[in-house]
Amino acid sequence: MRRSVLNPAYARRVARHAGDIATVEPPPSGIERVVIGSATLYRADCFDVLPTLAGIDAVVTDPPYGIGFPYRTCPDAPEDYDGLMARLVPELVRATDNGPCFVWQSPLRAPDWHRYFPPGFRIVACCKHYPTRRFRGGHLGWDPVIFWSGRSRLQQELPRNWHVADLRDGEPRDRRNPVPAPKPLESALYLCQSLRGVVVLDPFMGSGTTGVAAILAGKRFVGIERDPVYFRYACERIAQTQLSVDRARELGHGRMETRTNEAAHVG
Repeated sequence: MRRSVLNPAYARRVARHAGDIATVEPPPSGIERVVIGSATLYRADCFDVLPTLAGIDAVVTDPPYGIGFPYRTCPDAPEDYDGLMARLVPELVRATDNGPCFVWQSPLRAPDWHRYFPPGFRIVACCKHYPTRRFRGGHLGWDPVIFWSGRSRLQQELPRNWHVADLRDGEPRDRRNPVPAPKPLESALYLCQSLRGVVVLDPFMGSGTTGVAAILAGKRFVGIERDPVYFRYACERIAQTQLSVDRARELGHGRMETRTNEAAHVG
């Protein structure tokens, strides 16, 4: 049976890659937990882990949109979107104690947003400045990110309700990244650096972009990803980022000690 799709561009891509729903790999069962510095990562279905979490300050996540995108272990079928969002939003509200949540969405799902997101939700425009060369098939110039919170207003979390990721020079992309379309790190970093909370959750971690952004922003991170290939890559990427941050901190501390000793001997 062919996978039904909403996005015609994705439909063509799925057809090129033999997007039969039977080719989607079932994710392994069980829960694997990995701690890397300030990050706690779970290889699991997020709905097995979310009920156990507490003390989450904010959510920054990019879940499946139900538009037929070809993931390894998720069919992203349009008929699954209703059930996913109906389960996800209440869990995020509970985990954050009705705190700030930033959830990427597809514009194709705009007519459905009022059915799932809390009343008064806002939209953050995460824009992308692409090179001027012509793209075959076109690129969407912005992504809507849904925000809601029962404990803060958008202007208390972000300095503005838009951000432009400058991709004209091409954001460095590891060709080994197994995720089809990871979000720009610059967009996730804007959210993580701006929000007031300390502990950031991404229940659809993918290749770990939010985790990298959270660590760079000096936050603690909790990530969940059920695909074992995506999870391994995210662990590697987050570990490299944590190592770089730790080294930079050590170098900075060493320079500060040197300046302090020099100042102590002056005069």
